[in-house]
Amino acid sequence: MSSATGDGIRGEWLRARAEQQGAVVEHLRLAVGQAIDATDACAAWTAVQRQCRRYLRSWPAAAVPGTSEGHVARLATIADEADEAIRSYGTEVQAAGRLAAGLRVAVVGKGGAGKTFISGTLARLLARQGRRVLAADLDSNPGLAFSFGFGSPDGASLAAPALEEHPAAAYGWQLSGGLAPATVVNRYAVPAADGVKMLSLGKIDGPEKQGPRRTVAATLQVLRGFGDAGWDVIGDLEAGLTTPFERYHDFADHVLVIVGPEWRSALAARRLLGLIGDGIRVSIVANRHDKHDTVDHRGLTPRWRVPLDPSVAEAERLGVAPLDHCPGSPALQALDSVMTSLLEDLAGHDQYQEVTT
Repeated sequence: MSSATGDGIRGEWLRARAEQQGAVVEHLRLAVGQAIDATDACAAWTAVQRQCRRYLRSWPAAAVPGTSEGHVARLATIADEADEAIRSYGTEVQAAGRLAAGLRVAVVGKGGAGKTFISGTLARLLARQGRRVLAADLDSNPGLAFSFGFGSPDGASLAAPALEEHPAAAYGWQLSGGLAPATVVNRYAVPAADGVKMLSLGKIDGPEKQGPRRTVAATLQVLRGFGDAGWDVIGDLEAGLTTPFERYHDFADHVLVIVGPEWRSALAARRLLGLIGDGIRVSIVANRHDKHDTVDHRGLTPRWRVPLDPSVAEAERLGVAPLDHCPGSPALQALDSVMTSLLEDLAGHDQYQEVTT
């Protein structure tokens, strides 16, 4: 394939992506006009603002010239419009609007650190607060599904009608051009424990790994474009550094880096911190923390500590969710506090004016 031909295919793909993203933003802007009160309107504007910012930070830096300049400028203009609209409300309405707009959280860490336990538990705790929650399993191995009582995760992945081939997309597949992210969530996300909805990558079922290859780009398109107010999204990323390096987490406004007591887990956590990038809040969660050990890993200061809890280990040996097996255990109580803090964070600050690490 010649360079010109390659640029033509990628340029066509980028123009189509820009059109799809523009449609998502316009869908969110329509909700402003349908708002029933000031809080509802502020939440709608917050959803618009955050969606534009997410798209801006995930847009390819090496885009083909002439394919995206106008799109990027328009996203920036709409984001500024949303900023101005949000500032017109009082501080209490702004806080309520941010809370109503919903969380977007990605959970990362080394294998064995406990990220799937934490992801699944947080999703269910949020749902028990009456919030609508989408849990996304971005790991090509099963895991998160078992937190919700599924014997098999296969039914939570995107079906063939939601996918289409395109040579410019990752692994040659992407979300079908006629589907909006909100439509995909409503149509393909499956009900899970406590009312959580779940969406998953296809799982590895052979040496060609066709399940994840066909679904990964489409699932990420859904997460990056699902900015509808009133939903929390919790994404459990594959263990290690590869998926954060490939920016799977950039749908999120807050990344939780899970670190276990092992030095290898801390090494991975320090490297993960360097991969997350600007514009995303980052918090470290020390999992299986021994209360007798008062020394944290070098260079890492956990915001939250989830204690070493034999009842959680027992639940995992039994293959059941700790939230069902030991709901009042110390680790589950700690995660309830994490959930409460995440909601307080959401209400308490504007993600794009105050980003902390």
